[in-house]
Amino acid sequence: MNNETSPDRGVALAVEDLCKSFPNGSERLHVLTGINLTVRSGEVVSITGESGSGKSTLLGLIAGLDLPDSGAIHVGDKRVEQLGEQQLTRYRALTVGLIFQFHYLLRDFTTLENVMLPALMQNRRRRDVQERAEGLLAQVGLQDRLQHLPPQLSGGERQRVAAARALINDPMLILADEPTGNLDDRNSRVVEDTLLALASEFGKTLLVVTHNPALAERAGRTLFLERGCLVTT
Repeated sequence: MNNETSPDRGVALAVEDLCKSFPNGSERLHVLTGINLTVRSGEVVSITGESGSGKSTLLGLIAGLDLPDSGAIHVGDKRVEQLGEQQLTRYRALTVGLIFQFHYLLRDFTTLENVMLPALMQNRRRRDVQERAEGLLAQVGLQDRLQHLPPQLSGGERQRVAAARALINDPMLILADEPTGNLDDRNSRVVEDTLLALASEFGKTLLVVTHNPALAERAGRTLFLERGCLVTT
């Protein structure tokens, strides 16, 4: 099966006629019913919608965490839904950076170690990885927290660590699922600023799912997911 395509080089993500359903008793619940989405390199796009509308489902499909019923997902030169398990593991490690509502930091690892870990798992030189991790943590204002453990950090600081970790392998696409969902207004604003600054500084494409109208409005483009389809707000 051919996993490579030749899309427009200016397009980071292209989703075509994507459908996804789940078992619901004797029937199926159709969550996504023909999603079409094109995101150009360096673009910041937010997706909003009511709870249960399928926003996280869509992000999970793009991340290669689940498979669609039908449709195509192009990320760069890859057809994500056609990748095998080993290819998907490499795709999630190198092509996309994932940020979730919960930070998923390892509580017994320091801030620096948490950021370094994804790159060390790719057998990269520790000295180079540490230098990049320290630089990213400085970018998010945590240069004085390198040896702190996650329980010693605030919620906003943990999310900034997660943002730095998402960039350690220099992915082309950042996928953020409710990154400010567990934060108060002040920390939400700090994390918003961090995400947008990182995307701009490193020229990354950012797709963010959010209920936070302040974050959604700061994106270059905002889409609304309803009845299984994306519409422009």
